[in-house]
Amino acid sequence: MADIWGRMGRTMEVSEDGRVLTKKAGGNYARHVAAQEVLSSGVHTWEVELTSGATSNNNRDVFIGVATPGCDVEKGDHHAKGKAWYLRTHDGHIYGGDLEVEDAAMKGKHFLAGDRVGVRLDCNDGSLRFYKNGEPLGEQFPAGTIPTPVVRAVELKCPGQCVTLLPEVQLV
Repeated sequence: MADIWGRMGRTMEVSEDGRVLTKKAGGNYARHVAAQEVLSSGVHTWEVELTSGATSNNNRDVFIGVATPGCDVEKGDHHAKGKAWYLRTHDGHIYGGDLEVEDAAMKGKHFLAGDRVGVRLDCNDGSLRFYKNGEPLGEQFPAGTIPTPVVRAVELKCPGQCVTLLPEVQLV
């Protein structure tokens, strides 16, 4: 996969091979990072590993999914502005469009460092599905909810949080 994290703010650092992304500095505010490749047709699958939580408290609250091209990299919470569709690793729910879910009982218990978040985007029907360690999660964005074009995207919140884009996988 030739895809790399191509758009990021000044508090982010990307590895030489373009796959490992770390929030190096700043406060505990979400910051947007986008891949270079624009996705507008076909089916695309990828996995992101939660490599590490925050340095201070191991916080693993990260958003992973897709966003419209051109979102401000120095800001976050683009899902609340109708510009991003994410799985939130802190609670395992989807955020974006009209499908946001809150469940305080799950806060902080859903994904751990080392877990993989799989993403399956079908640009042809506008659906987005998520996986945990290769197994489908229940919530998804159904057909017709994801407008294209979009880019792969994450939002990291706390310094020390790190994710790794893994080689492309097949997710059904």
